[in-house]
Formats: sequence, structure tokens, C-alpha cells
Amino acid sequence: MVESATPLREDVTASTALVVTASYDAAADEVLRSLRQMQMPAFRLNTDEFPVRVRTSFLPEKGLTLTVDGKTLQGSFVRSVWYRRHVEPALPPGLDEGVRDFCEREARAFLDGALGCLPAQRWMSHPAAVAQAERKPYQLAIASELGFRIPRTLITNDSQMLTTIAAERELVAKAVSSGYVASERGNRAIFTSALSTEDLEKLNGLELSPVIFQERIPKLADIRVTVVASKVFAAEILSQEDESSAVDWRATTDPELPHRVHTLPEEIAGLCRRLVSHLGLAFGAIDLALQPDGQYVFFEINPNGEWLWLEDKLGFPIADTIAEWLSRKSQ
Repeated sequence: MVESATPLREDVTASTALVVTASYDAAADEVLRSLRQMQMPAFRLNTDEFPVRVRTSFLPEKGLTLTVDGKTLQGSFVRSVWYRRHVEPALPPGLDEGVRDFCEREARAFLDGALGCLPAQRWMSHPAAVAQAERKPYQLAIASELGFRIPRTLITNDSQMLTTIAAERELVAKAVSSGYVASERGNRAIFTSALSTEDLEKLNGLELSPVIFQERIPKLADIRVTVVASKVFAAEILSQEDESSAVDWRATTDPELPHRVHTLPEEIAGLCRRLVSHLGLAFGAIDLALQPDGQYVFFEINPNGEWLWLEDKLGFPIADTIAEWLSRKSQ
């Protein structure tokens, strides 16, 4: 018998968890492993493989259909969605730049629109809520309104206003969005950085893009809080033990930067839960600073922040907690 080169179609007909992510996402691997152990049907959509390796259709009266490697999911069977990440598709090389840009925009517009129509009972988290929560001016305002301490903050492209506040306090600068820059010279991350006198004397280009400027917060440690629905996992990152991580722990050059489990005061844990809920999210990775006086200061929330390294270092059962939440039948 000659084996067909095209895999036979296999329809998914049970209540399913849809995981929207990328092909290289190790955190998604762990959650899918947990879902299999719970015998919860799951379907993985790698956004970098869409649309080249994914066949799809959408009918307004019937909804979304996805086929990946011969396995087909009807949107009507989706019970829960983990909207983990959306990355640009891996389109064929050699495309005209304008055509590539058009295809990327069309793919993103289709997925965002079609996924938003899924009849899922549970979202971690809905794309519209994720998009809103990622906006740092908005999240800072909401965090302050809910009762978090936040650094004194100015977001501006006005060098005169910046010079005025810089005379009063030591400042750090950070990107308004992700701080990720892709260019022909390579990709790089822009971390939160302390501003020197020399930096303040060279503000050419500030008018091209607003920047977040904040007072530099003295800290004993950075606190990374991962909220999964009502569960809170707090990690203490001893960032002040390494000069490279003193301002931004992500910039560390020490692969063994010390971490330990941190017990948050219930008031702060409650604020973290309220912030995630207020933003319409079911998950949030929150960055706080623990000051020498014992106070906590809010820096930012990432609605799809990384957490797998915390499982590895501290044993937090975050993958199992996400999978358990996705598998529940009720709200």
C-alpha cells in the first residue's frame, strides 16, 4: 500500500482548550503536557506558522475552522483559550517588503477578528484585554488608582520638561512599549537604564518618540509576582547583588542570579489580584520593587509575561495551575 503524503483529516469533536502561541514556546509545551495528563483535549495554534502551515476558514454564521497537520478544530468546540502570544508569521524569503507587510497585517487582522468570535467560556486572556493592558501609561494609572505605590513618573518627548524634573531627583528611562528593537544590524532589547548627567546633555531625538522617565527607586530586591486567576506566586530576585542587574534585573550578566520564594503581605497580594481582574485578565506577571523600608512599589504588568524559569528555579506549579484553570467547566 502506498502511504498518502497528505495526512488524513482528524476532526476534534470534544470540548477543547485552544493554545495560541509560537512554535518555540517552551512554556506552552509544559502547559500542554499538563493538559494531556488531565486528559483535557487541546489544540495548539502556532502563530508563526500561520498562514503558511495552517489552513483556516471563517463563516460568520458558523465561526472559525483551523486545520494543522491534518487535525481540524471547529471553533464551536473551543471551551477555553490560552492566548499566550502572537508573533509574526514565517513567510517565504524573497517577498517584496510591501507584500510581506501586507500579508503580516492581513494574517493578524484575520486571527484577531476570528478568535474574538470563539464561544469560549474562559479566556487567559482575551486579545482585546491583553492589548489594552500592555499599554504602560494605562496600567500605571490603573495601578495607582487601585492603591499601589508607583514611582514618580513622566512620559514625554519634551526635553525641557525632562530637564526640569531631572534637577530634582535621580531618574531611570524605559520604553513605552516592549523595548525590543529589530534592525538589519541585529535584534536587541532596551532595558530600564539609569540616566547620567551626560545622557541628559544629549537628548537629541527625544522629540521622535516619548520615553518613560521615573524616579530611581532604592530596592532591597525585585519581586516578580505571577498571578494565575486567584493564585499568586511571588519570587524574590536578589538583583542588588549584581551590578549589572541593579537597575533592571533582566539585564543581569549572572546566569545564577539568586532567586527565592517570597511571601507577599496579603494586602499586596490582594492588590495584585485586583489589578489583574480590573484589567480583564486571567493572568499577569507583575514587577514590583521591595524597598529598604519594607514598602512595595509597582513598576509594570505584562499580561503574558514569562514564568517558566521560576518553575525551574523555585518549583512554582504555574504550568499545572494554568492547565487546571483551562480545563474547568465553570466560570
